Amino acid sequence: MFFHYNTYNCIRSYLCLWSRSISKTSRIIPKPNLSASAYQPQFVEKHVYQEWERNGLFTPENFSDKPSFSMVLPPPNVTGKLHLGHALAGTVQDVIVRRKRATGHNVLWLPGTDHAGIATQGVVEKYLKSRHNLTRHGLGRDKFNKEVWKWKEKHGNTICQQLRTMGYSLDWGREMFTMDRKHINAVNLAFIRLFQKGLIYRQKALVNWCNTLQSTVSDIEVDNVEITGPTELRLPGYNEPVKFGQLYDFAYRICDSMEEVVVSTTMPETMLGDVAVAVHPDDSRYKHLRKKRVIHPFNGNTLPIIFDDFVDMKFGTGAVKITPAHSKIDYEVAKEHKLELHQVIDEQGNIINSKEYNGLKKYHCREEIVKRLDGLGLLKKVTPHSMSLPICNRTNDVIEYLPKEQWFLNCSSLNKKAIEVVEKGELKIQPEKFVKNWMNWCKDDRDWCVSRQLWWGQEIPGYKCTYGSNTTWVAANDEHEAKDISAKFLDIEADKIQVEKDTDVLDTWFSSAIYPFSSLGWPDKYSLDYDKFYPLNLMATGHDILGLWVHRMVILGLELTDNLPFKNVLLHGIICDNKGSKMSKSKGNVIDPIDVINGISLDELKKKTEKMYADGILSKSELVKSLEYHKSNFSNTKGIPECGVDALRFTLLSQDIKSHFVNFDVNMCHSNKLFCNKIWQSVKYTHLQFAKLKELPKKRTILENDLTFFDAWILSRLAYMIDIVNTAMGNHDFHLATKALRTFIYNEFCDVYLETTKPGFEHKDKKIGYAHAHTLSTILNASLRCLNPFMIYLTYDLIPRIPQFEESIIYNFNDYDEKYFKYPQSDEFSKWRNINLEIQVDQFLSTIFLIRQLKGYYNISNKLRPTVYINTTNNVLKADINKYSDIVKNLTKCDNIQFGEVTNKNVVSGQLDKDTKLYVELLGKDLNVAMREAKAKLMKKVNKLEDYLAKLEQKMSSPNYVNLSEFTRMIDRENEKSKREELMQLKRLVVDDVLPDDKGKDDNMKLS
Repeated sequence: MFFHYNTYNCIRSYLCLWSRSISKTSRIIPKPNLSASAYQPQFVEKHVYQEWERNGLFTPENFSDKPSFSMVLPPPNVTGKLHLGHALAGTVQDVIVRRKRATGHNVLWLPGTDHAGIATQGVVEKYLKSRHNLTRHGLGRDKFNKEVWKWKEKHGNTICQQLRTMGYSLDWGREMFTMDRKHINAVNLAFIRLFQKGLIYRQKALVNWCNTLQSTVSDIEVDNVEITGPTELRLPGYNEPVKFGQLYDFAYRICDSMEEVVVSTTMPETMLGDVAVAVHPDDSRYKHLRKKRVIHPFNGNTLPIIFDDFVDMKFGTGAVKITPAHSKIDYEVAKEHKLELHQVIDEQGNIINSKEYNGLKKYHCREEIVKRLDGLGLLKKVTPHSMSLPICNRTNDVIEYLPKEQWFLNCSSLNKKAIEVVEKGELKIQPEKFVKNWMNWCKDDRDWCVSRQLWWGQEIPGYKCTYGSNTTWVAANDEHEAKDISAKFLDIEADKIQVEKDTDVLDTWFSSAIYPFSSLGWPDKYSLDYDKFYPLNLMATGHDILGLWVHRMVILGLELTDNLPFKNVLLHGIICDNKGSKMSKSKGNVIDPIDVINGISLDELKKKTEKMYADGILSKSELVKSLEYHKSNFSNTKGIPECGVDALRFTLLSQDIKSHFVNFDVNMCHSNKLFCNKIWQSVKYTHLQFAKLKELPKKRTILENDLTFFDAWILSRLAYMIDIVNTAMGNHDFHLATKALRTFIYNEFCDVYLETTKPGFEHKDKKIGYAHAHTLSTILNASLRCLNPFMIYLTYDLIPRIPQFEESIIYNFNDYDEKYFKYPQSDEFSKWRNINLEIQVDQFLSTIFLIRQLKGYYNISNKLRPTVYINTTNNVLKADINKYSDIVKNLTKCDNIQFGEVTNKNVVSGQLDKDTKLYVELLGKDLNVAMREAKAKLMKKVNKLEDYLAKLEQKMSSPNYVNLSEFTRMIDRENEKSKREELMQLKRLVVDDVLPDDKGKDDNMKLS
């Protein structure tokens, strides 16, 4: 408890430096000046995170009465570096937990890193080879793993420091690594318990095998690359490229007959392992071949012809070879028809069990087999063919399917529970469209291969126990326990049993599947963290690992803890570039978030990319594509401009994260940096205006009725924004929250309201200035608190600097907890909402915007200050403009406003609505020339917009439109909406004034 209170007092002492100490002699609390002329992220963000961490701002209280909220960060690879995918995922989670703290929750957000067996082993192998010309086999397992630990200690904290840079409010005091002894013990216990329940077993079955890694790999490490025709690929272990994308037709001869059956295959080398030929039972071409057999041309064995409806009668000849030892489909067919497995490719990718071809690499053997089949007259044809080629994304080697003895987890009963919790609503998946994916994954009852043939990882607690010719496998904590357990099965004394520990390691996904509860202290159910924070409240992660990770956390959580590990799942999209293309090294469009934060010149970007190529991170083709991408996207800005952390976070969540894809645009990010500057300047402006105010007479006070027309309006808009933001945040619709915040702060508060206060602060009636001051203080406090979870550094710096009154006539921001800024709630501000007033002000502002638009189209300089004429039957609008004419003049840079009929012929006009038409005096221009130029400019833009919308409508009404990606359709919808709004705005500029010498001419240029 001493640490808890000591930390709290440290925080409190620190925040006293920022405190809003109340002056007894002044109503206004004095604040330090904002010395910088503009927002500079490198200064605002510097050293702040270290202070937060040092003062324990992210540490939850075990004995707090506040409602608990807990999440774990999906652990990134220990050897990884921050990429935009991490930045998106982390920002989503950080925004959630920061808002939870600000609404009074006791929050645990737990960090950790994953040992990432395949990735880490690969990185260290490359390092040893390039620096010391050593291989892991040359070192031996023990020495190699020591090198991996050295690498981890030296480089493993890189990504954690980068997560700190992003400002993620993780409790680093609870940080976990999946090779920590605590986690390894939990993993071992999970394995043993599942084995004891009969759910984990050892069996020979077909697995994904990577020859280069010399290990099985999970489905997520396999990319199914589409080959559209003959394509040459360079593969590890081959000096010459290997050709794919061809279909080979060759014949099997029927026993005791001159007849042949022609089969089609893309892998002729596997015919050495054929055990049958299959045709469809309804295929009339082959019905007479029931109970017939074919002769293998190389070994003389006879193979059965089987009938199975899995065969596609339209594929090739309608007859296919069955090679169960090297095809997942054939493996399932063989089990059903009780066919043997004949393995002809080994773990190195060489041919075995075939006398004349043994030792040949499989693709060299392919060439020999095709030649021999041709020589025997059995090769019928070779044709181009589209195919899907399984490629290991770690090594770029072609995946081989091999029968191997492995450890498996039986998922049948576990999947039923996983389906049931979703159907009953106990587990909620957001967005709901992914429930279908969940059900499909759960209904696929394939067992999960949990073993890997790696050296780096968590060793399987499995032991091979032998006595004489009898062998059994058991799961145990050590050899002694293994002997005791196996003695019961072998019916022999334990000390007579020979024990050999399995050298395989567990699939990393198995380790991370128990992470939500092992990280909180499981299996110790009396752990304070486990008791208070398990189950987690939410799991947020990418939709691409719904099956590989989320599903597995659920099934093991239910089985091992009798509880769901979390009851809510939020799935976000995959990060893409500004054109909607998934970011990948192969496309060259990967953007480093650190470069976005700090900025980087085009020359430095080139040097950095070339170094990645020199270090073996990028291939030659990836280097070329990266440099091309940088040149085409960043040449205009001469690199990536400095944006800062806050702008990056805000930009990432400005897109709908629930979409399949989330696109990122550096230009938008830089625009959000300018938004940060707008906020900075608004606080600076508020300081300047507060400095002008003097003490009110003692007998007079500011009341709510003293608020001006625009004070009341901006407070109404604030209430609306707070309601939108709270609803959006509750639904995890962050793009709606960021849009509402930017619209309110940038467009309504900064661009409009601040301008309306300038005359008020200069007015002789000081109450107007004080009313503005109260409003400014409230607006900034409330809006920046809403913005705080997104823009953490800027708001942390500015909120304490906002001038404030001891007693506000609008709202007092007394924080419930000095560590966090209280988050504004909708009901606290709802009384300020006035929809009728908003409609009234909207008319007023629309008048101003149309005047600005007309001035812009006709290039009327602000220095000339023209007269504005308003012809309207809207008496409310007329009264407002008369009352606030100084504001209209200030915002439009016009000199005079007149109502009624227009006598001045030297004007341009625009239609506000059916009741109101505006005219702006055309000064300093030749009317004839200006009108013609404007008409041509306007018509060109209108015609262009109408053509664009017509083509877009045609595209969207096409029958094939539904086949386009969700991202493309989303962009089209957004474009249609924005272009229609733009067209509507242009059509308000009604250029229908007929010039004296233009009567009867140019009627086609009039707009209605």
